[in-house]
Amino acid sequence: MQLSQGRFEGRVTHFELEGLRLVRDHSSQALLKRGGLGSAFVGFSFPLSRPDAPLICQGRQYTQAGVLAVMGGDLPEVRVAANLDLLSLSLDYQKLAILSGETREAMDGLRAGPGYLPVASNHRALMLLFDLACQWLVLRPDLVSRHALRDAFLGHVLDVMEQGPMERVTPSVRKRVVDRAREVIDAHQDGPIAIPSVCHRIGVSRRKLQYCFQEYLGISPASYMRLARLNAVHRTLARGETQRVQDEAVRWGFFHLGHFALEYRRLFGERPSETLQRGRLNPAES
Repeated sequence: MQLSQGRFEGRVTHFELEGLRLVRDHSSQALLKRGGLGSAFVGFSFPLSRPDAPLICQGRQYTQAGVLAVMGGDLPEVRVAANLDLLSLSLDYQKLAILSGETREAMDGLRAGPGYLPVASNHRALMLLFDLACQWLVLRPDLVSRHALRDAFLGHVLDVMEQGPMERVTPSVRKRVVDRAREVIDAHQDGPIAIPSVCHRIGVSRRKLQYCFQEYLGISPASYMRLARLNAVHRTLARGETQRVQDEAVRWGFFHLGHFALEYRRLFGERPSETLQRGRLNPAES
């Protein structure tokens, strides 16, 4: 879900080295992200640039740049800053456990939930290593020692794990309130539900709901409702899966098309018709 205003530009580069999966993800806007990882895998996310805003994970804010570590399965929902360059490395848990030795205890702790390592990794060296690996894998794959490259990346993982204890990322006490509110909001996809109605349904005050959303997502409940519906329309248009913008807007509860077009352009930096046209021509680019 895109949270900040402006045209989105993103780039994803992915390759695998002898069981080590690498994904470099750069996005121009602040995002609310979720995803999954193979159940037998452990993953580490390294910021390759200095974030413009704190990372929010499970309702916890992390102002100091660090490494997020997760076990396989459903990954924790995170809010990431705009213009973030992120490198995620994942591999089989047992293989890393054999290599890690004295850090085995920290890795076992990940079974109970994600961990955060508030350490400054050598992001410049890691970025250079990734760029060189991409160049060699494309230009001279016959000369590349994939084992040597894999071990070089794993060295960065082991280095940060040895620098200090891993902080357990436990859900904030307000996560349950946000989850319940989002269930109510998402059940009314054909139009916005009034905030007082949400509060009544889940049994909290309006002020408490506001505090919980600000802590957990960094936005107000009203903003979440608006952004969720706009992003839903954007996804359909970007895939070219509708014939008319108006039909999709009305389906998500935008009945005043002039206001919808204005809000859409303010958030995504383009008209809805431009998104739909590009989606029909080239869904991959959208």
